[in-house]
Amino acid sequence: MAVLQDQKVERVLHYAPLHYLPFVGRSRSLMCKPSLKAAGFPQGHLRSMSNAQDVERGFAAYAHLTLEPSPRILKAKLAAGFPHVGIVVPASTIDAVPYSLCRFNVAMTRFLRRDGKPGFPESATNGRYYDKHQIPIACTDADKKAMLKSHLPANTMIEVLVHGDLKLPNQTEVICFSEGDQAIAKDVLAKVGAPWKVTQAIPPGPYPRKKEHVAAVTEFIDHATTDPAWRGNGLEFDRF
Repeated sequence: MAVLQDQKVERVLHYAPLHYLPFVGRSRSLMCKPSLKAAGFPQGHLRSMSNAQDVERGFAAYAHLTLEPSPRILKAKLAAGFPHVGIVVPASTIDAVPYSLCRFNVAMTRFLRRDGKPGFPESATNGRYYDKHQIPIACTDADKKAMLKSHLPANTMIEVLVHGDLKLPNQTEVICFSEGDQAIAKDVLAKVGAPWKVTQAIPPGPYPRKKEHVAAVTEFIDHATTDPAWRGNGLEFDRF
């Protein structure tokens, strides 16, 4: 069943630092953590603010996307001057692969089912506990539909958890939040041969684009686009 499309969802989003774009564009995919590790990316490549939580809470083997157009983490990173992009995927692409939904922030919520604590109650609209997950998720079409009907109109954050890696279609769009970032993104995609559309959008809040961060991003991207075997230098804006 095309649950997302039936609920009038047209697109699903993933937000990432701009300097990750060479890797995403070259692989044409959003990779889950085990796949990133298998591809040779070091631990320092992963977001320090969310990686450990995702793993501990049972959510490492997913590609994480969202239905929220301007999540708090995006606003915070842009407000600090860190170049980020939105990767927009048609809902039809998600409906065609195995995925689950979570209406809670997987990395940030502190209300968990562990150490004898019950966590969030299970229900059709909250989701249910599976395997070693410490947060409930909607896996069945019925639960996904119930969660979306209940929480989508209220703009509640809903994470879209693709099982494993997500292969990105030619219809993927990359959203940038400044003219300079857009120029960089277009150049990156041309160099790695990804046929995606690049657009510019108004940032969801302040974005004081800082020269020192842009310089670090540009240096990183130059290396990543000229050496396909390179796996980064540990540049990761959560550590600033």
